[in-house]
Amino acid sequence: MWLCAVTLTALFGAGLVQAVCQVQFDQSTTGAGILKTSFDGKPYCAYLGVRYAEPPVGKLRFRHSILHQPSGHQNYTADGNICPQFRNTVIKDLVFGHEDCLFANIYSPRGEDASDVSSSKAHPVLVFVHGGSYLVGHGEKDINGVDLLVDNGVLVVTFNYRLYMVGFLKSDPFNISGNYGLKDQTTLLRWVQRNIKYFGGDPDQVTLMGQSAGASAVSHHLYIQQSKDLFHRLIALSGSLLAPWSFMYDYPRCSEEYLDDLNLNSSEQLELMDVNDFFIRNEPYKYWLPFASMGIPYFIPVEEREETQQDNYTVKNPHEEVLHPPVTRVPVLLSETAREFEDIVNRFDTFIFHPNIPQNWTESTVNDLISSVNNFVSVAVTEGNANSSVDAIRIIASIANMKYPMRRLATDLVQSLDPSTHPVYYLRFEYDGRFGMSKHEYYSAYLEDSEYGAIHGDDLGYIFSPFNLDQVRAAPEDYREEMRIHRWTVELIANFIKHGNPTPKRSEYSNITWTAMSGNNTINTYLNIDQKFEIREFEDNRFFTYWEKVYNCLYYQVCDDFFPSTSSSKTDIKTADYPTSI
Repeated sequence: MWLCAVTLTALFGAGLVQAVCQVQFDQSTTGAGILKTSFDGKPYCAYLGVRYAEPPVGKLRFRHSILHQPSGHQNYTADGNICPQFRNTVIKDLVFGHEDCLFANIYSPRGEDASDVSSSKAHPVLVFVHGGSYLVGHGEKDINGVDLLVDNGVLVVTFNYRLYMVGFLKSDPFNISGNYGLKDQTTLLRWVQRNIKYFGGDPDQVTLMGQSAGASAVSHHLYIQQSKDLFHRLIALSGSLLAPWSFMYDYPRCSEEYLDDLNLNSSEQLELMDVNDFFIRNEPYKYWLPFASMGIPYFIPVEEREETQQDNYTVKNPHEEVLHPPVTRVPVLLSETAREFEDIVNRFDTFIFHPNIPQNWTESTVNDLISSVNNFVSVAVTEGNANSSVDAIRIIASIANMKYPMRRLATDLVQSLDPSTHPVYYLRFEYDGRFGMSKHEYYSAYLEDSEYGAIHGDDLGYIFSPFNLDQVRAAPEDYREEMRIHRWTVELIANFIKHGNPTPKRSEYSNITWTAMSGNNTINTYLNIDQKFEIREFEDNRFFTYWEKVYNCLYYQVCDDFFPSTSSSKTDIKTADYPTSI
């Protein structure tokens, strides 16, 4: 009798899971996921390995991804393949992943009673674009669960997109248009618009969020015509399309060098090659350009014109695009961490730089700029604004590659969006707790003398589930402060996803009202997340002021401070055409 009872219970339980986590696309097309429980004990459904695009192989390699429409019964209970990449981007010895990799994972909230499969109100959707320098990663990279997000009624979509040369190689002679990773993201957004309703999501409430290279990508989509109106809010964490590592101006040189190394003669060879042969091994520093003492990979987003390329996709010069309103106008939340890479980039005492910029500079001009920056570093050290030249270069590298492009994008958006309908919010995440995976695990070996403050990627542990959740469950009292910041942060993010405003009413936890940036009065306003959540204003900073001059010289040819003979009169973009950043 006991065995019969156990058998019936098992069968009933399996039937319940299938009933609860089943999607019905049409009469003949279904999909079954897995019933899970958040760490607060609330049920949700996980649909894993959901194909959103046809396999990009053979003749579809180096082509725009094609939307996949499910048919028959789909078993959504295991992750799909990740895209090809080096296991270690420094050593570059082992490649893993599969070219058939365009899969998503979908996490859908359920009601308190998991057995109630009746139709309920559709959930707002968060589509997350992972980071990894456009080189590495997958949909679940750097996130360790979605517990509090689904508990707050948010449906979460993570996904893979093509990476490195498979995702971003551009070659005019071989008719390779590039930007395939961005095209995969557009295809995913189209798939969401068509199918997310079957998973309990609201296609009219889609928030596009990315971190690092993912943030760079989502901000590109603001200006990509083919992504127009496929999302309704945007969150960019530690990345911007204006960052030097977000757009390749010097692509002919990069692609020619790489294709010469492959020793190819025809596009047919590119179609027939084993995907692993695209990865040239054991060349640690090959296919990188230096910029402000950090690195730019060769294979990143690049200019593409719809009328001249076969994929009917448009990616334009971002530094020109931001001078005009975005194609998709939505509420925006931008965020930086307190220290980004400042504690990691600490090996250089002079400025190094390759001119990945719109205009062609001579070697002499490049050297003049490098001399100017090194002179600024010497003065900063002499006047006590930096402890050493290494310290000053470290600050410049973090500002040039991370913080300045973020704040400049905020300023550009405030100038081009209507704040009453499309507000721009700015966040600085400072809290240095044990949920920060970058500082406490990923980069821990490099951070012997790190200062207080979150570094690049630490904020993900307070939006998604923490990487050390098992320890938290074993000793919850030891992590009370981290959990408090986690809950408060998720409340703000979930509110923005639902309402386009992180504090539509005064915050339940943090007792703040987050003011959007608008005009000259609140252009410097941001929320600082630490043990206290505080509304602050950015203060004048000598390094930011200096880099703004460098930036305007690099991208708008306003160079009087560096090369008196090269003035803004030589370009169509005058000083008055671009805003002063925060």
